[in-house]
Amino acid sequence: MFRRGELLAPLLRMQQVRDEAFSRFWIKFSGARDPTPSAPRNGSSALIPPLLATASGTVLDIGPGTGTQTPLFTNPNLVRMYGAEPCLGLHKDLMAKIEACGLGERYRILPCSAERGSLVEALVGEGMLEKEVAVDGEVGKVKVKGVFDTIVCVRVLCSVPDQKETVKGLYELLKPGGKLLACEHVRNPWTVCNNNGRGSVVARLTQVVYTALGWVFFMGDCHLGRDTERVVRDVPVEVGDGGWEKVEVKRWFEWSSLPYLAGTFVKKV
Repeated sequence: MFRRGELLAPLLRMQQVRDEAFSRFWIKFSGARDPTPSAPRNGSSALIPPLLATASGTVLDIGPGTGTQTPLFTNPNLVRMYGAEPCLGLHKDLMAKIEACGLGERYRILPCSAERGSLVEALVGEGMLEKEVAVDGEVGKVKVKGVFDTIVCVRVLCSVPDQKETVKGLYELLKPGGKLLACEHVRNPWTVCNNNGRGSVVARLTQVVYTALGWVFFMGDCHLGRDTERVVRDVPVEVGDGGWEKVEVKRWFEWSSLPYLAGTFVKKV
């Protein structure tokens, strides 16, 4: 921005500054423009390939970024994909990856976030959702329904502004029998009572300290202390569906400050 002569941008357009900074950081961090072959996946990255290989039908990928995980959608039953990516600075690299994977004709980039309002508006624009028309012909609210067979959340639910409302919106967009694939870092499970014998006090304190030092601001609104599994499990109950049909989720790296959950939530038919 300074090179463009926009000297007051940090004061007048802080969100734009953060978005551009994050775009530059993520392009570098993800290796999107690195011509060398990717190294074998390890740690939390190793959890992603087997999960995404199960994505089928019409798929919504939340926050695909530069497309580093796009080659992992290998299921021959994948019909069409939509990627909800709000950071416009990543779209060029994402499209390049989509084309390289041969998904160009089956993939649409949605310039929106995972938040319900933003996502629903983008889907209306794609013709996947429609606005209700009143008797007098006036266009009303959007009729939200299940339109996706698979919704993918990989390292994104940590950074949405309102996690519960976002998950509710995604649940609404999932077809009956559809599946939510999640691979997310979560709050370390250690508690003061620690009656479950899980987690690490050092790791939990590390999460608290990092948060106090500005982790959320500097890491693109990423929150270290969210109990994501509980939120996802509770949403169907709160909306009156009684719960998920099937939940197959495992916890990983509970000794660390970045423990993960990875698995599948299947919506009732």
